[in-house]
Formats: sequence, C-alpha cells, structure tokens
Amino acid sequence: MKTTSRGPLAVLIAVLLAVAAGAGGARAASDGPHGSGGQGSPVGSAGQGGSDGQGGSSGPAGVHGAGGASGAGAASAALTQAGGGRDAARAEAAEAVRAYWTPERMRHAAYQGSGPSRGAIEHAQRQLADPANPADEPGSVPPAAASIPGAPTAADEIPIRVGRILYVDPFDGKDKACDGNALNSGSRRLVVTSGSCVYSRAAHAWMNNWVFIPGYFRGNAPYGKFVGDWGYTFNAWIDDGNMNYDFGLATTHPNESGQRLVDRVGGDGFAWNQPKEEFVSANGYSVNGQIPSGCGGYTRPASFGGIELPCAPSDGGLSRGGRWLMDVDPDTTLGHVNGVTSIHQPSGWLQSPYINTEFRDFFYRVADS
Repeated sequence: MKTTSRGPLAVLIAVLLAVAAGAGGARAASDGPHGSGGQGSPVGSAGQGGSDGQGGSSGPAGVHGAGGASGAGAASAALTQAGGGRDAARAEAAEAVRAYWTPERMRHAAYQGSGPSRGAIEHAQRQLADPANPADEPGSVPPAAASIPGAPTAADEIPIRVGRILYVDPFDGKDKACDGNALNSGSRRLVVTSGSCVYSRAAHAWMNNWVFIPGYFRGNAPYGKFVGDWGYTFNAWIDDGNMNYDFGLATTHPNESGQRLVDRVGGDGFAWNQPKEEFVSANGYSVNGQIPSGCGGYTRPASFGGIELPCAPSDGGLSRGGRWLMDVDPDTTLGHVNGVTSIHQPSGWLQSPYINTEFRDFFYRVADS
C-alpha cells in the first residue's frame, strides 16, 4: 500500500450524499485524521440539522470502523431519522431529490470548474509516492450487462452507462454538474467519478441533492434518476487536494421504478495497476453543451504521478468525473474503467489519477455496500 509524506492519507471517508430539505442531515464520525467519533461535516440541505452519529445507521458494511485503508481506520456517516423508520426516511429523502431536479434545473446546472490549480498540481508532485511496485499485480473486475428485459443496447445513440451528475454546491448554493459512469459491483448500484464531484474542498463539505442520470440528454432522464446514497473519496483529496487521489465513488438509490443502476443500464468493470501507456476511450459531457462527448487515444505518464490523454474535442472539452475505458468490447461497448477526468488542461490534455492497489482496496470496501 502506498503512503504519502504525511503518513497514511488514503483513509476513506463515507458520508450520506442525498438528503433533501426537511429530511435532516448527517455528520461523519471518524477515527482517522478528521477527529474522533461524532465530528465531521454535516451533509444534506443547507440549514438542516445534523446528527452527531446518534440514532442513525452505522454506514455501509466494510467501510466504517477500525482497520480501514492503510490500516489507519475509516469513517462513516449516520443517517438522521426523519419520522417513521429508516427505510421510509431514506425513500422520502430520495423522492425529494428527484423532484428537485426538474428538466429546467438539469439543463441549467453549470458544469464543474476547470480543475485543480497549478499550485495543486505542484503539491501533488511533491507528495508523489514511489512509482507502482512491480510486484503489484494488475487486476480487474468484469463488467456486467443490464439484466432488466428491454434494457438499452449498444445500438443506442447515447452512451447508456455514461451520465450526468447533478448536485447543489455547498460553497455557493448553485446547481452544478459533473460526469460519472455506472460501475459493476456486488451491490449493482455504484457510480464512479472524481473526488471533486462528491466533496467540495472550497466549502469543506459534501455535495447536496446529488443525483446520477445515465444517458442524460438535454434535460431528459431516459433511464430514471438515481439519487446518491453514500459518497466516498480519499482523505488525501479532502485534506490536501492531492490530484493523485481525486477519485470518488457513490452508491445510489433505485430509480423511480425501483430498479438498481447496473440492472437498468449495465456497469463497466474496474481495472488497476495497468500500464501507463494504454489505449482508452474517455467519455462524458461537453462543457459547452448538453450532449455526450468523447475522444480516444493512448495515455502517457503525467508529471504529477497520474496519467494523461490528448483530447481536444470541437465542442469545448469534457467535464470532470468522466470515465476512461480500456479493453472495450465493440459488440457490447462494455469495458474496464482505468481512470477518471480530474482536469482538462488548456493545452488539450485530460489528466487522471493512476489507478493502483490503493484504489483496488478502496473499490472492494465499497463494492457490496
């Protein structure tokens, strides 16, 4: 397991993302660098009361408690009860988030900004761990096709597993947008994106009213709205903005029809410790429009420790959080996620963290949640 000069920073933070107005909030309880149990950032709608870890759920199994990533312990968020039982409160909160995202709001949500500053990149370079140990074996989790009868196929024009992430930024209260992708896992409800699409470093808080819309197109949600349940990223991103850890996962509620995300649209696989020179397809949404965009090419090592890809689409580039896919099956379009867009440089290069063994361990802690 790799660590930075600060010590074991790759400790996972888990927090509830989607709590609508009136549904209450939650606070993260941590035995890691964010303090002792009961301390942390409240999530949910602005102005709503939070919980100090009392009377709520203990978080997804396998994530909270001692012995987290790098052996440093991990964190979890308690779900605040909002009348009725836990399931009723969660369902009510998810429905409120779906109602919030009207077609008009979806169309006018601003894309996530241009990415980390040059100073943040230089900081990542200073904290760069040793290159991947040759003993770290490459590996992967397979993709999965949709299992619901009549589910979309590869012939559809819109990439079905690629989607728009919409949220309210706690920093300025504005509707914002990122990119994400359905990821296969034991729970079949996982979204992969960048850390900056689940956690606001400017506000030191998690995003509100978070929802994933696969196949999004001009304000339409053809496969439903999958409201965020729990969000995850690395402490090295939260504490330091280290680009080598600008990576996020989120579990989701079923859509309006009660369907799980991967059951509805399928999910790509996940790969780690792959060569830094690899052909990938980067997909997401254009920063200047409402339509899917993408490009393909060979990656190369980036100076900050990650990987980068030449990409200069005519529609203005890609938003943050979009997945990089390798080993794509031409018949199904399924492949393996091997990166996510952290920043789109003005020079026309996309940049991503390098997915190594730490990310594998991160994934497995969340996969069945």
